[in-house]
Amino acid sequence: MYRIVRFFLFLFNTEFIHHITFKIIKVGGLIPGKMWSWRLIFRVKDARLEREVFGLKFDNPVGLAAGFDKDAKLFDELASFGFGFIEIGTVTPLPQDGNPKPRLFRLKDDSGLINRMGFNNQGIEAVVARLRRKKSDIIIGGNIGKNKVTPNEEAANDYAICFEKLFPYVDYFAVNVSSPNTPGLRDLQEKAPLTALLHSLQELNNKKDISVNQSC
Repeated sequence: MYRIVRFFLFLFNTEFIHHITFKIIKVGGLIPGKMWSWRLIFRVKDARLEREVFGLKFDNPVGLAAGFDKDAKLFDELASFGFGFIEIGTVTPLPQDGNPKPRLFRLKDDSGLINRMGFNNQGIEAVVARLRRKKSDIIIGGNIGKNKVTPNEEAANDYAICFEKLFPYVDYFAVNVSSPNTPGLRDLQEKAPLTALLHSLQELNNKKDISVNQSC
């Protein structure tokens, strides 16, 4: 069955099929009982698979990495497929189109993909609006980045905006400074700028923790 489906999928543009797959899963999730059947088939509850990391308890260590559900459109449906967590993003403060198409390429002989998307996403406000409607209990990670037009000297502001907006709705953060598709981004991996960026985010995190504790 997989070979047959794969044959037809490979007849079309890679990014087009990505979006079609999204739509199929989204529509499938609207069918009464469908998400329940997915959970029955794919979710495995076994104490031997559970992991606790930094106070977060994961049902299993297999998660969906950032890049698939960039705009937090499908996390509730994907939660039914047995993942231990789902990481949304990379998300930036403002919407951006990413690199010109084509930008996603199949490597058939290597069973892989080349991704040159370029942080395409609908922006932090659109993502937060969807996360507010979360129905599942899946652990959500927020992968955050800077806009392409933001100079590195102001990058910390972009990360802070995303951190502040996402803080009430995600369980952990991933700080993306590794994409080769955003000019100059990997310069932030140098010791001085990376240390400054992580310190600024940790200060925000500490303030949030104090605020939460005072309100409890």
